Amino acid sequence: MKKIALYILLVCVFNRYKAQSVEAQVSSKQVQIGVPFEYAIVIKANATSYTPPNFKDFDVLGGPNQSQSTQYVNGVVSSQLTLSWYLSAKKEGKINIPPAIVMAGNQKFETESITIECLKAASGNTKSEGNASSKVDGADVFIKTTASKAKCILGEQITISQKIYSRHQIVGFQKFEPPRYDGFFVQKQDINNQGQVMQENVDGVKYFTYDLLKTICTANKAGKLAVDATEVDVVVRKQTNAKPKNIWEQFFGGGGYEDVPVKTKSRPMNIEVVDLPNEGKPASYNGAVGNFNFKVEASRTEVKANDAFNLKLIISGTGNLKLVDAPKPQLPESFETYDPKITESGTTKTFDYLIIPRNEGTYTLDDLQFSYFNLDTKKYNTIKQSPINIIVLPPDPNSTGATVYNPANQVKEVKNDIRYIKKGQITLTKESNEFFNSLTHFSLLLGPLFLFLTALVLRIKYVKNNSNLLAVNERKAVKLAKKQLILAEKQLKLNNKDAFYTEILLALNNYLNNKLGIKIAENTRENIKQTLLIKKVDETKIITLLQIIDTCEFAKYAPGTVSGELNKVYGNTIQLITAIEEQLNKKG
Repeated sequence: MKKIALYILLVCVFNRYKAQSVEAQVSSKQVQIGVPFEYAIVIKANATSYTPPNFKDFDVLGGPNQSQSTQYVNGVVSSQLTLSWYLSAKKEGKINIPPAIVMAGNQKFETESITIECLKAASGNTKSEGNASSKVDGADVFIKTTASKAKCILGEQITISQKIYSRHQIVGFQKFEPPRYDGFFVQKQDINNQGQVMQENVDGVKYFTYDLLKTICTANKAGKLAVDATEVDVVVRKQTNAKPKNIWEQFFGGGGYEDVPVKTKSRPMNIEVVDLPNEGKPASYNGAVGNFNFKVEASRTEVKANDAFNLKLIISGTGNLKLVDAPKPQLPESFETYDPKITESGTTKTFDYLIIPRNEGTYTLDDLQFSYFNLDTKKYNTIKQSPINIIVLPPDPNSTGATVYNPANQVKEVKNDIRYIKKGQITLTKESNEFFNSLTHFSLLLGPLFLFLTALVLRIKYVKNNSNLLAVNERKAVKLAKKQLILAEKQLKLNNKDAFYTEILLALNNYLNNKLGIKIAENTRENIKQTLLIKKVDETKIITLLQIIDTCEFAKYAPGTVSGELNKVYGNTIQLITAIEEQLNKKG
């Protein structure tokens, strides 16, 4: 058993190492100067960061563009990330693209360098004199976007192409913004003449053409889906009408040629996607659209319990094969299985299930079917396979370490064997008190959490109470008034009348300001009276308050007109503030 476990571990490590790889690719290794080509990094690893090559000898027209696909094999998620750039060479000759570096955790991957052969652009005396140039309009250079179908069914594949047409020779590109395909699953298709400028006759007019993109798109939602515009800065070579500057230009004719940059943009396109019909949709349907074949293969039909066999479900044909999910066969309860290993080859997709029977007997796999929507007949088709009989023999006596599934009603009690369940009365005794899972253990674990939550609640309550400045001032009104009255009491003991009345007046003004929001600048008799009446304070207390304020102001500005005992003014002020506070709190 130890040898088997070690072998399985080594296989898993090997497969994991083998599954991680990084590769660099180019659409063409022979290009013309100024003509774009695609450079891509294909990452089959859990990449955490990457460093692209130094494209110092190339103009970067677009990128990095990103596409990703995910696959489940035997419970392991594997993903492929593709990063691509559109480049154009600056000079003639063989140019080396250095390696790209990809980090997957602590593991470093490095792609191989790629050598590109850059050919000379088309001949012609290039000039860029402003007075000799002439404009190139949209009729001379344009992008044409075409689709194999303007109306399709959800899940149906269509091909969307972008091609540049120019009445002047295309010599390069300065910028390239590929379109977005929102709502589509995208697969790029190889173009035979990628990187080459061709000629085409359209209605008797000769055009230079260049195939930008050809993309296979599969709609994954219904409705009107938009294909955004493609923007390209095309450099075309046009003959000028400038006069010859010397005898050589006069002898060879004309003023030569000039390279003119032209900004062109394709028109957006809408694709109408019709939803699949609900009528006749089988329960086993999982989104396949096209024309498919289906077959099932079992690696063996006679197997011992705890041994494994493979069940292959093979789907082939044309359509959205990449989006087809794994069919789930209905297996007996005692059959153990895992997520399938998925492989694709051309127009064939195979789902390989590893199945381990745990109990002896004869079993029939009879629900083996695959459903798809046929684009020709516009109907659902279901392909059923013949049932497969699996004979499960008793387990190998040496495989004692394997788990054997046994229903309760089939367990035979053997005196010295492991039994299915203990029957009868069971008496359990507690051997010792353990710290783990005890009340003390949970108290120590949950105590800090409880303290943290309590502190958090108190903090939130404190912030809430102090967020309203008016409410804070209102709560502090009495406290601040008391401090001012303490100062007034000190002046009273010193028999300092002027300072005493000043402190009493400040105490009342500050109280009215903090409690009722009456600012000192607005502290008129009418304003004070109106505000206290709104707060439903007794009118007698309002009159007393105004009398005390008048007394303090007279004492401050006309000391000779004020007579009376200071103790009485002090006591009346304290009683008045206390009475108003009680009434306001009672009303609140």
